[in-house]
Amino acid sequence: MEQEKTNWKEEIYEFFYLVKTSLTSFWFWLPILFTIFMYTQILIFIFLHPLLLLVAPTIISIYALIQEKKRLKAQYRIEERKVLLASDPLGTKPHPSNFKLNIEEAVEEYARFLKEKNKKESRA
Repeated sequence: MEQEKTNWKEEIYEFFYLVKTSLTSFWFWLPILFTIFMYTQILIFIFLHPLLLLVAPTIISIYALIQEKKRLKAQYRIEERKVLLASDPLGTKPHPSNFKLNIEEAVEEYARFLKEKNKKESRA
C-alpha cells in the first residue's frame, strides 16, 4: 500500500515536471504564436481597410499635437481671449481679437476728436 502511494506520487511529480518542461520550452510556444500571428494577419486583411493603416497614424499624431497644446496652455495658464463683436454677422463664433488696443493712442485720438468737435461748434 505504501509503495503504491509513492508510485502515484512519483507519477504525479513526473507529470507536473513534464508539463513544466513543455510549457517553458520555446519550441512548444513557437507554433502556437505563429498560428496566432497568422490568424491576426488574416483578420486585419479582411476587416481593416489598407488606407486606414496610412491615415490613422496621421490622425493620432494631429490629435496628440492638439492635446499637447492644450496641456501647455493649462500648465502655463496661457489664455486666448476670444471676442464677439457687434459688427460680426449672426452665427459667428467668438474669435481671437486681431488687434491690440493702444490706450495712449486711443486717448490722443479721442482728444483730437473733441477738439475738432469744439471747433465746429464754435464756428456754428
